[in-house]
Amino acid sequence: MSRTVDEWIGQTDDTRAPPRVRARIFDRDNSCHLCGQPIQIGQKWDLDHVKALINGGENRESNLRPSHRKCHVEKTAKDVAEKAKVAAVRKKHLGITAPKQAIRSAGFPKRSKPDRPSKTALPPAQLYAPIQETRR
Repeated sequence: MSRTVDEWIGQTDDTRAPPRVRARIFDRDNSCHLCGQPIQIGQKWDLDHVKALINGGENRESNLRPSHRKCHVEKTAKDVAEKAKVAAVRKKHLGITAPKQAIRSAGFPKRSKPDRPSKTALPPAQLYAPIQETRR
């Protein structure tokens, strides 16, 4: 069976689907594609890109599904986290980013300073007895 209406394709990633396309998608799938629960009439719902735009998805009717607002917000957060992780790993492998922090050692143990000689100590000349030579 061929399609009677051409598929809607957004001109840009920011282009919103017109009301006629939203209605077609809702009639096609009237349940949340994330949790599987039906979407009640009058309940707020969003169009969700099955493959997120930031992860390489397209802004077209075949990539859009209805979802509850709450489910859509959770999935969007996961998509953004996945994109951030992929970008961070890629930058690390390309050598673009430096390590997050320098490696720190435990350091050397604290050492007490040696005692200084007191002022009442004997002068150096009196510390040592002169060497006497003995002849045999």
